[in-house]
Amino acid sequence: MLEFDRLLEIRDTLLGPNGCPWDKEQTLETIKPYILEETHELLEALDLEEKEKIEEELGDCFFTLLFLAKLGENKGIFTLSTVLRIAIEKLIRRHPHVFDKVKVSSTHQVIQNWEEIKKKEGKKNPFSGIPASLPALARAQKIIVKLRRAKKESQAPSTLRSEEELGERLFALVREAETAGIDAESALRRVCLKKEKENE
Repeated sequence: MLEFDRLLEIRDTLLGPNGCPWDKEQTLETIKPYILEETHELLEALDLEEKEKIEEELGDCFFTLLFLAKLGENKGIFTLSTVLRIAIEKLIRRHPHVFDKVKVSSTHQVIQNWEEIKKKEGKKNPFSGIPASLPALARAQKIIVKLRRAKKESQAPSTLRSEEELGERLFALVREAETAGIDAESALRRVCLKKEKENE
């Protein structure tokens, strides 16, 4: 793709001998905050459902990852081609119902197969793959999904009528925590750790 090749050229020029001094000072460590920032900007654009903003922020995320890949190549740690090969192999391996002869009749079966394939890959802990740095609320939701898949958590009945209602209830809980002098993020993170330890 012409645009992809051009983006790689721009990246290589920025990091080349006559490139940008700031870009050339970056390392795998210093680029971390920018990966986080660009990801949050993309999430915000998706929430706003603004086409032009989504395109811009997706482009920024995409370039930041390509930039990271080049930093890895320059250090001799990994290459973009290896990263892409690993992604291709993993996607094919985890979608045998698409790229092989495995038959499935539902999304539920796809998820079951996915979890079994991950176990064969050596991921025995049901919580492996949930980043420790994930915000507590997102982490809690992922833990609940994993527990349900492992049949260690039943699906609780819900009275929620809308996303807005959920947002209002969460906001009210955070306001209550603030009044009580409790850090809501820390409280939820501790409960997540407890649930993980109980179900390892």
